[in-house]
Amino acid sequence: MTIKRVLLPLAGLDGARPLAECAFLVGRLHQAQVRGLLVQQPRLNFAFGGENADPELIRRVVEESHERIAKTRKQVADMLGNIATANPSVEFVSSAEEGDIGAAVTRAARLADITVVAAGTRHLDAAWQEVREAALFQSGRPVLVVPGAGVSEDHFDRVVIAWKESIEAVRAVTAAQPFLLHAREVHLLTIGEGEPAIASLADVEQYLQLHYAEIESEIIPEVRGRKAAEVLLDRTRDLGGALLVMGAYSHWRWRQQVFGGVTQAVLSETETPVLMAH
Repeated sequence: MTIKRVLLPLAGLDGARPLAECAFLVGRLHQAQVRGLLVQQPRLNFAFGGENADPELIRRVVEESHERIAKTRKQVADMLGNIATANPSVEFVSSAEEGDIGAAVTRAARLADITVVAAGTRHLDAAWQEVREAALFQSGRPVLVVPGAGVSEDHFDRVVIAWKESIEAVRAVTAAQPFLLHAREVHLLTIGEGEPAIASLADVEQYLQLHYAEIESEIIPEVRGRKAAEVLLDRTRDLGGALLVMGAYSHWRWRQQVFGGVTQAVLSETETPVLMAH
């Protein structure tokens, strides 16, 4: 797999700069196009409606909504233009839409090699939730989750693969290939114990060594009272900050999978970039 298009979907200006800077960083490292997509849902809030609605009130509310959309569109365009100017080697295209955020992001993400989305709880209003969930669970393509503090090139020098035997984890490893080729260190870890964990980790390590040079593998025993997400994020932090690679599990699997419950916690708490595939 190669990265030739990075999708940067935005639902507004707040918190958008770290996402944009990361998208352009990935574009520069992989000689990829960055496609910016601003999607806004018109907000028409009426104090009352029906037959008694005041036509003048309706006109003002609609006009104010259009003004908000136009203002945000200009602010985002200016911000993206400044970052694009600072990255002249990166091909950049952008567009803006109004309407169903989830549908627009899903369509665009399906035609991108990777989509950049926000981590943390800061953007968990309805619009940003739709962006993230559409890209992660509806597109069939990998996402790069960006923490609020942003991402530096150093984060991609090391890759930590959170392994378990699942389709999602396999897809994440496959999607991570361009980053694995770029990295100076690759760390493979799994949470578990006993012969099954040892055998599974040995198999994937042998496979990865056919593609990449040195790989360090590690089995971390489960500890009662310690969450898997905490283990993964702490280990990634101990390595000096790295790109964490893992499968993403939707809600219906969280009660059934060891790594399933990690998805939401990592999305909320990570301080380093995370590549996820569903």
